[in-house]
Amino acid sequence: MERKALVVDSDVFFVEFLAGLLERRGYRVARAYDGKQGIAGLDAGPYDVLFADLVMPKVEGRRVFEAARRRFNGRCCPLVAVSGTVIEQMDELDTLGADFYIAKGPLDKLEHRLHEFLDRLERLPCPAPGAGKQILQTGGVFPRRDALELLESLEFHKAVLDALPAGVLVLDRDTRLLNANPAALALLGRPLVEVLNRPVIEFFPSAQAAELIGLLKATARDPAGRPRVFFSGMGGLTVRAVVSPLRTPREPSGWVIALEGASA
Repeated sequence: MERKALVVDSDVFFVEFLAGLLERRGYRVARAYDGKQGIAGLDAGPYDVLFADLVMPKVEGRRVFEAARRRFNGRCCPLVAVSGTVIEQMDELDTLGADFYIAKGPLDKLEHRLHEFLDRLERLPCPAPGAGKQILQTGGVFPRRDALELLESLEFHKAVLDALPAGVLVLDRDTRLLNANPAALALLGRPLVEVLNRPVIEFFPSAQAAELIGLLKATARDPAGRPRVFFSGMGGLTVRAVVSPLRTPREPSGWVIALEGASA
């Protein structure tokens, strides 16, 4: 029977490298170029193995692993982190969500290591979750100052978002959810793994869907990026929602919705 694999990485060249390696071994490979696409790609599963980077734009690798474990609960689908930051995240292996960890390195050495890993993986009936907490290195890999600084910056900005008393929803350009802080999740009454990549209109009363979409369009068209406000029922509260465009130097990236519980 043909094996299926999902490869998730924001580096297009690495996706093609790994997908090509797997296809030469007889796998049918689905490709995703960020974590959000990776979560969407789970719909085409189940898979015999899933590879994902840890640090990606929009949705990080650990969220892809959480979603995959929830989606394929009880099915054999080893989750493999292949990342340039594995060495720097050694102390976090128990929280990153993968079953196996492979440190990126020179592609010629990595290709050899991946074939060795797959030879071993394919001989096992179904690896137990957590069976591969050891790191498979490609030789000469050590923690790097720039990678550590990147991770520290990401952790700092996550801590700031988590500390906000107001709820925050981050939307992609297709209005699907990229992130939500704990205050927003408390209002939604759902864990993050359940809301990622879901259309934002699912979280508001259906009668307000047209109003919300209209506000999103209005803020996106406004050159000044002025926020728009509306009120909605959520989590037993009347919530004041402030819609603002999310813009990067290159192009509009989506929206941020700030949620404040106004009254019960």
